[in-house]
Amino acid sequence: MIPCTNPGYDHVEYAMIKMETAVVPVTGGASGIGLAICRALRTAGAKPIPIDLNRSLLDQAIDELYPNAPDDKRSELGYLLDVSDSRAVDAAFQGIANTHGPITHLVANAGIVWRGNILEMPEDDWHRVMAVNVSGVLHTCRAAARQMRDAEGGAIVTMSSIGGLLSKPERTAYTTSKAAIVQMTRGLAVDLARHDIRVNCVAPGLVATPIQEAQAIANGPGAVEALAGRAVMKRLAEPREIANVVLFLLSDLASYVTGETVVVDGGLSIHYA
Repeated sequence: MIPCTNPGYDHVEYAMIKMETAVVPVTGGASGIGLAICRALRTAGAKPIPIDLNRSLLDQAIDELYPNAPDDKRSELGYLLDVSDSRAVDAAFQGIANTHGPITHLVANAGIVWRGNILEMPEDDWHRVMAVNVSGVLHTCRAAARQMRDAEGGAIVTMSSIGGLLSKPERTAYTTSKAAIVQMTRGLAVDLARHDIRVNCVAPGLVATPIQEAQAIANGPGAVEALAGRAVMKRLAEPREIANVVLFLLSDLASYVTGETVVVDGGLSIHYA
């Protein structure tokens, strides 16, 4: 296992954060950080709607988040969706509003990674990364913000990465897309403030997700420990530690915070390794 233990607590208490009336689509919400965000939202009383491209993981997430949901209502509690398809996003978000009421918050978390030599990268792969990681965020933010504009405002959290602030070998497409999210967040925050919609961004560092762990193990003996050691806290983040920050930014506790990118990386970016 990747070292990620935080000895300071065994569980998170969200006593100060109450979001009982919140309807919150979470893209990429069926696993990893996205699922952790859905769990945190449920604990705070909100109704997270996980959105994902993986049917099996989506079904598992719905089972966990809504264990008592009738079979005929399950399809309303999560959506199989490609966020790069703007028409599909608009239709899904309208479906959410029709069933659960207007969307009040959004977590734009979906993203994909392409790793390899940029000189050999197929053009179609480049466009796919941008379609999901950049256009997909815009599609979901606009669809949600239109509903928030017509209601009483709301809050959006986009998901960048430490890779959007620092370069990584063989990640040019990914880091470019994540850097775009930082600036998109600022632009949206400016444009949507008049509608009482806040927009902030979270930039995680290294997080102990199944994908991250598999990549580390594939790099050979000692790779896991070396990966964890890059942060000054000498461990990886747990997904819930990213979710904690997202929940704060969505909540009224962050009512005067907008346009910000919050780095959650255990100090990885503040020193030379």
